[in-house]
Amino acid sequence: MLTEEDKRHLKSRIDTSIIAHNYKTKKRRRRYLMSVAAVIVVIIGSTIYNSINQDYSEIKNYVDVSKIGIDQSGDVKLVLNKTDEIKITEKASNITYSNSGGEVDINNSKKVTQSSKNKFNTIIVPYGKRTEITLSEGTKVWLNSGSKLTYPVVFNGNKREVHLIGEAIFDVKHNKKQPFYVITNNYDVKVLGTVFNISSYDDDPYTSTALEKGSVEINYEGSSIFGKSKIKITPGTLAVYDSRTKVIHKDKVDVTKYMSWRDGKFIFKNQRMDIIVKKLSRYYNTKIVIESEILKKQTFSGHLNLTDNLGKVLEILKQSTDLSYKKQNEEFIIN
Repeated sequence: MLTEEDKRHLKSRIDTSIIAHNYKTKKRRRRYLMSVAAVIVVIIGSTIYNSINQDYSEIKNYVDVSKIGIDQSGDVKLVLNKTDEIKITEKASNITYSNSGGEVDINNSKKVTQSSKNKFNTIIVPYGKRTEITLSEGTKVWLNSGSKLTYPVVFNGNKREVHLIGEAIFDVKHNKKQPFYVITNNYDVKVLGTVFNISSYDDDPYTSTALEKGSVEINYEGSSIFGKSKIKITPGTLAVYDSRTKVIHKDKVDVTKYMSWRDGKFIFKNQRMDIIVKKLSRYYNTKIVIESEILKKQTFSGHLNLTDNLGKVLEILKQSTDLSYKKQNEEFIIN
C-alpha cells in the first residue's frame, strides 16, 4: 500500500509527464502551422509572380526595349525598324499593309517595301494629325492625335497583339482561332471581332473603352494582391479604369460620341470644359489654358465640327458658355 509520500511522488511524476507531453504537442503543432504558413506564402508569391509575368508578351518587351517616343508636333512617322522611318506630312493619312506585310501603301500614292526581318512596325501620330491604318490581317485602326501604335508586320501564333498609347478606334477582323489583344499601359483588351474605342494617354490616369458592337474582355491590375482581374462588356458600354485606385467602372452610354472624332467632329454631353479643352489642344496641336477654376468645371453639350479652325470652334463654345478667350503668341487663354 502506497504511503502519502509515495502518492505525492507519483502525482508529481504524472504531472511532469503531462506537461512534457503538452509541450511536445504544442511544439509539433507550432512547427506544423509554420510549415503551412510557409507553403501559403510560396503559393501567394507564385500566384503574384505568375500574374505579373505570364502576360509579359514579346510585343511588350519590344516596346520597352525600342523606347520609340511620341513627338507632340511634327509629321506622322512610320517606323519600320530602329534606323528606318518614313515621314508622312499630310494632316490625315491612310496606310495599308499587304497580306504578307512586306509592302506598305501610303495615301494610295507611295509604296514602300520592307525587309522580312522586320518583326514589328510602329506608327506615331503627333498632335494635330490623324491616321487610318489597315493591318496585314485586315483589321482597321483609326489613330487620334498624340498616339502611338506598335504591331507585328505579320500576325503569327495563336493570338494577335498590338500595343497602344493614346486613342484609337479598332474595327477588328474576326478570327475565332486567333483572338485580338490591345495592350495598354493600364490594361489589356481581348476581342474576336468587334468595333470599339480605347483612350489611354500617358498624361491621363484614366483608361477607357467604349464598345460599339461585339464583346470584349478587359484584363486589368486590380486592387487586391492577387494581381489581374477581368470584366466583360457588351455593346453600348463604357468601361473606365483609374490607374491610381486600380478600380474599374462600367456604364451604359451612347457610344456615338466616343467614335465621332473619326468622322471629324466632337460630340459632348454635359462634358467638363477642362476635358473638352484637353481634347481640342491635342487635336489642333495648340496650347489652350483655362485660367478660371470655376470655368474648368462648367459643362457643355453639343457638336463641334473639327474641319473648322480652332478660333471658330472656340467661338461656338463662347456662345454656349460663359467663357471668353484671347490669343497670346501661339496659345489661347480662356477665362
